[in-house]
Amino acid sequence: MNPFPPGRGLLAAEWTKLRSLRSTPLLLAVATAATLSLAVFQARAAVRGWDTWGPRARTEFDPVFGTFTGFQLAQFAFGLLGVLAVTAEYGTGTIRATFAATPRRGRVVGVKLLVVGALAFAAGELLAFVTFFAGQTTLAGKHLDVGLGDPNVLRAVLGQGFYVGTVALLGAAIGMIVRHTAGATALTAGLLFLAVTLLKAVSADGSTALSRWAPGVAAEGLTWTTFHDPEWPSASFATLVCLTYLVVTITVAAVCVTRRDV
Repeated sequence: MNPFPPGRGLLAAEWTKLRSLRSTPLLLAVATAATLSLAVFQARAAVRGWDTWGPRARTEFDPVFGTFTGFQLAQFAFGLLGVLAVTAEYGTGTIRATFAATPRRGRVVGVKLLVVGALAFAAGELLAFVTFFAGQTTLAGKHLDVGLGDPNVLRAVLGQGFYVGTVALLGAAIGMIVRHTAGATALTAGLLFLAVTLLKAVSADGSTALSRWAPGVAAEGLTWTTFHDPEWPSASFATLVCLTYLVVTITVAAVCVTRRDV
């Protein structure tokens, strides 16, 4: 009997693989701990220091963006989740059985990305909302909190969840391209943390035109609410950046998986 039948069977098989990885719950737990702890820490720091802040610091304080600091660490956890969802199967050699049972490799690529994306986007959005409420509850002690109905707030919370979900898919696509955990992890980390530095270095006259295409800068553009740094892209442009990375990396990954040997 085919262990990886088309349709729902293949979907169930990929879901079983993902949830059976020990790294999946561990990485989600790390992401949760980082975002929640830093959200409360940053909010408490704002509450304690508000009376000593100058006018500029108060003007630039963003009650949502400021409590989402932990997502700078969580994004790597989500990226690694995507990487391991793919490279673990290459590392054990079970990918050969998968492709033998499902010769249409494009279908495997699509379903694998669907499963990783569904988990990552759901977990990312849930984590964004929980982090938001944790931070705002703490800020309420100084009446610095905002609600989901305030301008740009719901968009920022949804944008943060969307961003980490995007990062997980990027990690999975890079894993399909590189096929090795160490190499895919290094490439994903470089894309997340070093891309902005490299793009600034090659920009003429300190222009921010290229650096706006760095994933990390796109994350900032998605999550501001009250203060908007001129170097950050708009939320719509940041969304375009994320979608562009997804289209390019997934297309390359599909080509690599379908045209080369395991």
